[in-house]
Amino acid sequence: MNMHIYAFGSVCRGEIDLGSDIDLLACVDCSAEQVDREKYSVYRYERVQALWEEGNPFAWHLHLESRLLFSPDGTDFLSDLGKPARYIGGDIDCIKFRKLFDRSYHELSQSSNSATFHLSCMFLAIRNFATCHSLSLGQPIFSRKSPLMTQPCLDIDSQAFSILIRARLLSTRGYGVNLSHEEIITATNAVSNVPRWMEALRSKHSP
Repeated sequence: MNMHIYAFGSVCRGEIDLGSDIDLLACVDCSAEQVDREKYSVYRYERVQALWEEGNPFAWHLHLESRLLFSPDGTDFLSDLGKPARYIGGDIDCIKFRKLFDRSYHELSQSSNSATFHLSCMFLAIRNFATCHSLSLGQPIFSRKSPLMTQPCLDIDSQAFSILIRARLLSTRGYGVNLSHEEIITATNAVSNVPRWMEALRSKHSP
């Protein structure tokens, strides 16, 4: 079996903390049943190449922020693919993440049940909206703090933003201290201006 292994994500940005994990990618030429999909993102070579040709955000993420860990023959498969195609999905993707935010915010406003999950979804929507917007401008920001790094940036209290990150870690990895009722209220109140921020960002977008 041919295989290239890469690290990507926060560890390659130096953006690590106690909640960080190590994102690993295995590019393979067969089913690779022996590779643990709990630990690795597993893609066939042809699928990765298709992502490059589509200008997919994940392709840009790997292009800009991956590091080769293992190669069977000294080659660097991702590097040899060159630069991904131009990303053209900004409008569609931003609409998708705006809908995710609106739906999660609405669900949380109706009931505090599954509050951590809804806050997690809101964080995902906010972060990915910022990332897709920045990528559509040709200035990609893949940091988990991307909403704080756009122009204009999201006006949110640092404590509230950290609560959103904690909700994401709790929801996806079960890591961290459960959110208190007061923290849920703090985060919910803090994201009320997110729709205005999203609209302001895209209003500055020039196709």
